[in-house]
Amino acid sequence: MPTHMQKLSTTFKTTTAAALTVFAALGQPTVALATEPSSILKSGTYVEGLSYKRYTEPFVLQQLTERTYMVSVSTHNATFYVSDTGVLVFDPLAYGYGQGVLDAIDSVTDLPVTALVYSHFHMDHLGDAQLFVDSATADGTDLRIIASAEVADQIQTYGNPIPAPTDVIKDSPGSFTFGELDVRVEATDDTHSIDNTLFLLEQERVLHYLDTVEPEDFLPYFRLVGILDIAPMEETLQYVKTLEWDYLNAGHGNVGSRSDIDAHLELISDIRNATGAAIGQVAFDQFIDPATDVMFWIKGFHDAIAKQALETLRGKYGDQPRFDAVMTSHVELMTTNLSYFSAH
Repeated sequence: MPTHMQKLSTTFKTTTAAALTVFAALGQPTVALATEPSSILKSGTYVEGLSYKRYTEPFVLQQLTERTYMVSVSTHNATFYVSDTGVLVFDPLAYGYGQGVLDAIDSVTDLPVTALVYSHFHMDHLGDAQLFVDSATADGTDLRIIASAEVADQIQTYGNPIPAPTDVIKDSPGSFTFGELDVRVEATDDTHSIDNTLFLLEQERVLHYLDTVEPEDFLPYFRLVGILDIAPMEETLQYVKTLEWDYLNAGHGNVGSRSDIDAHLELISDIRNATGAAIGQVAFDQFIDPATDVMFWIKGFHDAIAKQALETLRGKYGDQPRFDAVMTSHVELMTTNLSYFSAH
């Protein structure tokens, strides 16, 4: 093995060992032992080394069931299902990552992509839709583009420069079929976006539901993945746990399970408790200064709350690699929620 590859191999082993220690403490799933793309992943385990491989390989493909796969390209994930006559893709991705999805599909089957699903209107998950339309046209295939009514409306409202849905699911919960597969379609109230939609591949027991939790990476993207109101997101996640699925593709991070949701909900509870305690202990009056605008008083108050809450949270989460990058933003979001959306 070349020297540089030996170094990478050592890095993977060291990183994986550290991750196992951290996630065992948090009650997270363990890293899977079998990670070949042709191997079906055991439910409740992670794809080994995905947090590094996804940035160094054209795509990382993981089989979830006999017919369903998750493919990771850089920061984003897509799901695809292979029927007897064609391929169904959930989210085309963006930034050129969609080509990685198409290449991953080509590594599994010669069948064409005949249906594409939009999960929500954010362009980082949809921007490469035209690649799939062009591919279908080259194959002489009529491509179905499926979306909920909420997603179709937001695409039109924001003028997203992507192909419009051809099949709009008006009911929630609603459904569509693809070959022998039944797909449950349901609008959520998680406030990540006004139209975020979950898709349950019922016979496959795979849930495609994006941008709330980040399995394995754990501490999520800034401000709890850009949500507005925390309480509805918590309620949605509790509901998601009641659905019948074994695998979660959350759009980012690794393959997820219910324990990832539980850890995320515990994190939110801890942030709420630490932030609420800080709000009750930091006196606003100390920041009042007649020589400055009230916005400076509020900023000083919020900064002091964040500092105190972070000291509390560091004891439990400080070893997480993302703590210093993202935890302040989570506390700031909680401060806003406790200030405007909670009774005092």
